[in-house]
Amino acid sequence: MSFRMMTAVVILCALGASAAPAKDRAVKVNSAEKAACMPDAIKLCRDAVPNVHRVLLCFGQNRDKLSNGCRAVLASYGL
Repeated sequence: MSFRMMTAVVILCALGASAAPAKDRAVKVNSAEKAACMPDAIKLCRDAVPNVHRVLLCFGQNRDKLSNGCRAVLASYGL
């Protein structure tokens, strides 16, 4: 899984400030990013939570149903 995908996973599934390690770097996820995607994760991908890989796959399968806010967050990470 790529760094960007792992970062998106952290955004979608973290409950507090989180970090995704990659090449000795960490990305801090802000509360607005979490707030934008968590409702979609619960609504569309409840069975996938907390498995971050499955949540991303579910988001990919339901991209047209994602909220605009969550789509914007994913796009900001190149997803």
